Amino acid sequence: MTSTFVISPSTPTGNNRRIELVGMDQWTIARIDNVFVYPSEINLDRLKKALNRTLSVWAFVTGRVLLENEQHCIIEICDNPIPVAFVVNNDLKEWPLNSDVIVEVTNSLFPMFIDGVQVMNLCKSSTDEPLVRLKLTHILQSDEWAL
Repeated sequence: MTSTFVISPSTPTGNNRRIELVGMDQWTIARIDNVFVYPSEINLDRLKKALNRTLSVWAFVTGRVLLENEQHCIIEICDNPIPVAFVVNNDLKEWPLNSDVIVEVTNSLFPMFIDGVQVMNLCKSSTDEPLVRLKLTHILQSDEWAL
């Protein structure tokens, strides 16, 4: 079972401020994919509240990339919600690795745990593509949670 919900900042603080990206900051072809595994239940209501408070403090995360005049790459801090995909996995018996933190996922198994930012949409100045996406997977048989 898969569902998606969105998390908005509890208090909007971005106020459509803008940050212009210059030099290497404009290299939006790279993205960071990490997986963190938790051995016990994650309370979804508490997670949602924590995320919406965090987005108020880190308003940058709520931004969208804009391409202005075909040459200026800008992040507009627009207080948009970020998507969280929620998956209940009945197939896996347990988390398949010994490590509870996977940094820069390259193994072919891990795309099932990632809802990656579509960086090509960022380059096309799509105001619909968030800078951050989260995916929470509950592995039912072991009661583990991967974020």
